Amino acid sequence: MSVDTDLDKLKIINKTKDSLQNQILFLEKIEIRGNKKTKRKIITREIDIQPNVSYPFKELKELIKLDENKIFNTGLFTSVRAELEFIDGSDNNIKLIFFVEERWYIWPSVIFKLADRNFSDWLFNQGAATDRFEYGFKFDQFNVRGLNERLSAMAQFGFKRRFYLGYNIPYLNKNQTFGMGFNFSYSELDQLDYTNVGNKRLFIDADSIFGDDSERRIISNTLTSNLFFTYRESYYNTHSIRLTYSRTTMIDEILQFNSNYLSRDGDVEQDYFGLTYIFRRDFRDRNNYPLKGFLIDGRLSKIGLGIFNDINLGHAQAHVAHYKPLKYNFNIASSVTGYTSYPSFQPYSNMQGLGFANNLLKGYELYVIQGQHYIMNKTELKKRLFSIEANLGKLMPLKQFRKVPIAAYFKLFFDHGYVQNNLPESSNTTVSPLLSNRYIYSYGAGVDIVTYYDAVLRLEYSINALNEAGFFINVKSGI
Repeated sequence: MSVDTDLDKLKIINKTKDSLQNQILFLEKIEIRGNKKTKRKIITREIDIQPNVSYPFKELKELIKLDENKIFNTGLFTSVRAELEFIDGSDNNIKLIFFVEERWYIWPSVIFKLADRNFSDWLFNQGAATDRFEYGFKFDQFNVRGLNERLSAMAQFGFKRRFYLGYNIPYLNKNQTFGMGFNFSYSELDQLDYTNVGNKRLFIDADSIFGDDSERRIISNTLTSNLFFTYRESYYNTHSIRLTYSRTTMIDEILQFNSNYLSRDGDVEQDYFGLTYIFRRDFRDRNNYPLKGFLIDGRLSKIGLGIFNDINLGHAQAHVAHYKPLKYNFNIASSVTGYTSYPSFQPYSNMQGLGFANNLLKGYELYVIQGQHYIMNKTELKKRLFSIEANLGKLMPLKQFRKVPIAAYFKLFFDHGYVQNNLPESSNTTVSPLLSNRYIYSYGAGVDIVTYYDAVLRLEYSINALNEAGFFINVKSGI
């Protein structure tokens, strides 16, 4: 699941830790063991420690832990650990050995999931409708050629029919700093959300438009392709540029429900090229559930480059998160996210806000709060309840799945934010209070369960600014 964060658990062969506290060691060589498919250069790319260099023992321990974390965060291994071994009885000459256990890299899988944003949205807002499931097949090949490349393909049916193909090559040059990738996606809908009333999306389907007996089913489709380039200037800093082409078409009848769905002029087609720049400084100990370090993520995007006149939209987003371990297995985490965009009028289909993925305040799982600008802060105080690792042994024929690490954390949290929406609200606010253009907050408690292959399950009870209390189930880390 992760690397052990206790520096005192570094294993040292032929010496005791007490005798090394003030010693300077000469590192003769670095060995890597356990990588059957992964090329050595992919691992050494993450190692800052250099052979044929002398290190004070205290400094070396810190550097080893940082390098363990960087190797683990490649996403290629289920575990990473390091050992120091003294060479030929020497008092100063050592070698450093990294032991890695590779993940399972080939993932053919069956898709069966809810189409809605989360379980509560489906259960309460959509009445647990049985036609809001997505199913199909997905294939992921991680670590193609042992170079951390990824091939993905998907065929999805049900609520949203989607076909996807993508390939990512993280390193193209000898210095392993430049990379690139591409993906293509085509989707079809027979029902879509056409407006937001009282901070809840309203949907229209083909049956409502054409009748149950009609053969016409598709009311909207979207073709999207992305070409992106990455430059990893250091171990922790990455720059990305993404060029996007998107084409969306819908039937004329949607305009009866929202004439501004794709544009102010009532268009039923939207074509655009978009350009996005992303800067990311990631100094977290682990990606899936960080407990130490920080993350800075900044994005600038321009939708509409003048090739088509269908849309002209720009936005900027900044996200900063900090994670700090405390005594007695306590941790505190906090993040701030800010977003701004122009112009004031934006088509409904392009309007951003809070309510999707991790751009969500706990306790507002039932709402989509759209706006041109927003800011939010999340804070969690956690206490680790337990961290164990079960070994299934020969009961599991695949070695990569034999070890089952499970950790649980109890937490208290407080989220708050503000969404500014410059467009008039057409909803009946006496039925559902308007959540934009006002200070909103939530607080509560929960349990996070973390296991292998980056899986996180969040069980949370929260109370929001509307004095609504609820129990919610989410996946992925809350901060």
